[in-house]
Amino acid sequence: MDVEALAVAKIQAMVARCPHLKPFIASNDKTPFTDGHIDVYSGLGQRKADWRGRVSVQVKGRSHAGKQPAQASFGISRIDLLGFQRDSGVLYFYVAVDKRGRCKPYYALLSPFTIEHFLNSAPATQASISVAFKRLPNQPVEIERIVALALKTRDQRTSVGFDSDVFERMRSLTVHSAIDLDLRAPLRLTPDELDYALELTTEGGLTLPLGGELHIYPQTYMEQVTDIAIGAGGVTFERVSTRRIDEETVEVRLGPAVTLTMRENGTQRIWNVGYTAPGNFVERLKATRFLIGLIETQGVEIDGAPSPLGGATGDVAGHLDELRGHLSSLGELEELFDHLGVDGALIDLDEVSAEAFTWLKALHRAFVRGEELRNDSGDTARGLVHFGPWAVMLMTVRGSEPDTWRYIDPFGPAAPHVFRWSAEDDDAANAFPVTAYDIVEQEHLPTILNLRLDRILDAYEPIADSDRTMGLANQRVLALVLAADSKEVRKEEFLRAASALNEWIIEHEGETPVHLINRWQILHRTTGLSPEQLNAIRDMERRAGRENPAMAEEIELSCAILLGDAEDVAYLLGEIAEDKLATIRTWPIWNLRPAEPGALEA
Repeated sequence: MDVEALAVAKIQAMVARCPHLKPFIASNDKTPFTDGHIDVYSGLGQRKADWRGRVSVQVKGRSHAGKQPAQASFGISRIDLLGFQRDSGVLYFYVAVDKRGRCKPYYALLSPFTIEHFLNSAPATQASISVAFKRLPNQPVEIERIVALALKTRDQRTSVGFDSDVFERMRSLTVHSAIDLDLRAPLRLTPDELDYALELTTEGGLTLPLGGELHIYPQTYMEQVTDIAIGAGGVTFERVSTRRIDEETVEVRLGPAVTLTMRENGTQRIWNVGYTAPGNFVERLKATRFLIGLIETQGVEIDGAPSPLGGATGDVAGHLDELRGHLSSLGELEELFDHLGVDGALIDLDEVSAEAFTWLKALHRAFVRGEELRNDSGDTARGLVHFGPWAVMLMTVRGSEPDTWRYIDPFGPAAPHVFRWSAEDDDAANAFPVTAYDIVEQEHLPTILNLRLDRILDAYEPIADSDRTMGLANQRVLALVLAADSKEVRKEEFLRAASALNEWIIEHEGETPVHLINRWQILHRTTGLSPEQLNAIRDMERRAGRENPAMAEEIELSCAILLGDAEDVAYLLGEIAEDKLATIRTWPIWNLRPAEPGALEA
């Protein structure tokens, strides 16, 4: 029995039944790599004008006993695979022939990219590589789809390479497949599992074949923000996100800490709750309140309507007492932060040491409960209590009993707004009025959380008539801008306070060059400068020498920096004395200077 001839005859007969295909396959062919080809036509008459192209084919017949599987594996030599790849791929047929001469045909579409996948998946020294073959369908329309796809893949060129930047110009991505793809669930296209061809079309109309895997996710399987509100324990998560995990399971994410997973089993809904303790204080507090409410009521409110969870709350239900104790500690911190005007959203609890937590508990007793703390070696002082990267500034004064002390928040509404300060060993004769803001060192300013910067003008207004106040306030404007530059997370807070204080100074002293420059550098960091403001800066720069000779160099340099004129800045820096330049380098305007001409960007 000539197994090879039977195999070729079987493939010839099956392809011959396809109206758009014409096979040219030789039996016992002696060509190096292929046994022939299949011509593909667009019309039923198979005229030359309808010819679309040619697909190389290879046929291997092998004797086989027993039941034939849906898929088979067949070893192909590395040399043959490389030859097929150089010939733009091959449609490889493997035919299993039983002892009665009955044939079961299989196929493998070995496109250039698919061959590359098989070559890369095996060691370079491996001479033969196992390739998976699929059963060849019997219907002509299905065979034609396989051959048409094989023809499409002949455009693939592994030697050309690919520039990933082309994705930036992508207009569309097209998937060609021999079978209909089910896009209702996530789909992973890999060369050894499915026959497909990918084409990328750029905005300019260029079409490029793509290799590699493609993972397709339906929209419902991607995380989507919804307008649904879910609440429990007196707190509500607005606009939660959802995504489908599989046909039966939906995940509802309420934020970084809490996830609800709902599985539909027939008519029954089974819920599970997942919890990861977030570091952020505000998120931790909200999530803890939600979980306690969910466990206690065994349900949630969805858009205000009660929705029971059926008792399936997962592992969190066994930690109810622990959660309640944790909420008690978090509640004390919330009361303390509210009393001190601290933004809890800035605090990462994972960064707070055990010692710092002990201090915070003591401050809660002092400020919220009004207790006077005992210490037999204390003294009246101003100091910082640190927790993580942050701190609060406090004053310690004697209490009502011996060895007791009270803490005062110098920025609080009940604290005195005006202090007296002297740089000369607290000499009362040299003391002058200042605000609590004026005694904060620049190095600590960005980290102090109880500043209550929205009330900064209330502190300066009572001493507006003092000779030194406007100078002090101007220095605070600069300090606040520097703090904004050093702490991005509080940038808006510091710049808003700097702007309010600077405008307050302008109300008292008018639009002097110094105050205008401060106004402009704040705007430069926030909304940017308008054309009218840029023209005003140019006008100030032009008039600086005539109208402000004592400050001309500083004003001209500041204007050049605000205008972003790198060459002008470089020239002016070369004209300023080093001692004066050292002072300018400490000003926040220095942080806005443009890159030097010719300097390379990092």
